[in-house]
Amino acid sequence: MFEVEVLMEIGNATVWTFWAPVVVWTGLAGVAVLVLRRARGLHPTAGYRLHQAVLLALPVSILTAPWMPAFWTPTVSTPTVSTPVVLAPTSLAPAFGPPMSTPARDLAPSIVPSRSGAVEAASLSAPGVDIVAVLLGSATVAIVLLAVGRLAMVTTDLRQLRRLRRLAPPVNDPAPRRMLRELAEQLGVRRPVALLEGPPDGAPLTFGAWRPVVLVPRVLLDFPGSLRTVLAHELIHIRRADYCWALLDSLTAAAFAFHPLVWLLRRGVERCRETSCDAEVLARGFARPKPYAELLAHTHTPTQFPIPAVAASLSAPSLKLKERLETMKNFAHRRLTSRQRLGIVLCAGLVCLVIAVAAACAIRTEEEPPLGWEVTGVALPSQSGQSEALRQVREALTEVMEKPGQFSDAEALTRLREYVETLEGEGVGEVIHYTIPRLTDESISYYYNATEEDVLQELKRLDVQIEYLQEQIDETRATLDELARPAREAGRFWIGTGEYEAYSRASAPFSERLDFLKSMRAERVRMAEVLKLEYETQKRMGDSRPVAAPGRLGDIF
Repeated sequence: MFEVEVLMEIGNATVWTFWAPVVVWTGLAGVAVLVLRRARGLHPTAGYRLHQAVLLALPVSILTAPWMPAFWTPTVSTPTVSTPVVLAPTSLAPAFGPPMSTPARDLAPSIVPSRSGAVEAASLSAPGVDIVAVLLGSATVAIVLLAVGRLAMVTTDLRQLRRLRRLAPPVNDPAPRRMLRELAEQLGVRRPVALLEGPPDGAPLTFGAWRPVVLVPRVLLDFPGSLRTVLAHELIHIRRADYCWALLDSLTAAAFAFHPLVWLLRRGVERCRETSCDAEVLARGFARPKPYAELLAHTHTPTQFPIPAVAASLSAPSLKLKERLETMKNFAHRRLTSRQRLGIVLCAGLVCLVIAVAAACAIRTEEEPPLGWEVTGVALPSQSGQSEALRQVREALTEVMEKPGQFSDAEALTRLREYVETLEGEGVGEVIHYTIPRLTDESISYYYNATEEDVLQELKRLDVQIEYLQEQIDETRATLDELARPAREAGRFWIGTGEYEAYSRASAPFSERLDFLKSMRAERVRMAEVLKLEYETQKRMGDSRPVAAPGRLGDIF
């Protein structure tokens, strides 16, 4: 039973942070894949970036999903004063009469503030097991285990490349090295590139992020024409940082190995990555179509040396030779300009952003109360001043709210009815409220509802402020008198003298502070008198009400 509860918790925790973005991404990515497959005239470079943008939108959406509500949900402060709250089943609400009003100073442990500013109670769910949550939790655990296995395979590929770099001998022939430097200058590759000799039965490949490596088999070193074509192809991969992108694609495919659309997009990325390099090699004139096609046919023969998935290779195993030849035929003479490349990158980034945000916004914005409970808030009165019967009923209701699985709906309704009846018998719900103006230094801003205790507390606060301001006024006056004491003792009129100028400079700040303190004290006295006037008027005329009217709840005074 413990395992079922754990799976149910995992399912509930991941339904909106993982599964909802995945479902939305699946729909959007499926549409994008269909559009890309029908776009026959799309340049392979654009197809490469667009496939990659759709693929990477999945992890981006899941990583940003927990923060997306912050963009749409306003910030609401928790109520700090008496808040009228009600908890009642939808079908039995009329039986309880008017809403119950209680002070919200002592909230039950299962009560949390809602996004709308009200105080919501924890749902009283019926006992049992949520099958959907258990299935989602089981699927999540299986996905995590599968992702761990696939990530271990990526780590193995990286170790294989590291070992290959350490064991492969460098090419010491100056002609191939000079050819590599010349091609790097033509293609704009500024990083130093190492030229290593690969296995005899291997294929040309490129790897390395900061220190890129071009690995070529020994047989190509004896044919300068083919070597030039291969080096141009691999240097294009280095210029575009295809190794870093391939590593990121491999990590994404490993983390979401359960999703067939992820593998479909990754194959599209690999296909367009190689065909776009083929098109650029031909468009720049590094090779003619026929010799290049013969070179591809030669490198596409099966080799005993396995090619790691994170490396960029001239002979990608997932790419058919016929498809590469068709791409060469269609795009051999269409060279992209720098402006077109920038437009492709910006368009791909926009596609990734739109899909990621749309998938991340699939976050549940508000929890709906289950089983027909209409929750507008619940608050329990403070422990002080309660009778023993009221305290016992309060503890019983709190137990129902904290352990909903141990009680049926009928028992929960019975305890709630007992609580309401006890409150009515104790008179706890009859809390007198007064409509009092909120006072500022300038004017009355609006009226609000406050209990008699709150009104008296505010009057006490104003009295303390008036007393403190009077003390400051007296201290400031004493300071001014001390500064003027030399003139009084001398008994002479000193206006226009140097001593008078020194006195004026020393007393100016204290004079300004005295005027400011007097104005503040006068304003506090005015506020206290207005508050006393409204309070005594409503108290003598009987205008106070036993329930709070709707109004502003936070920051009363």
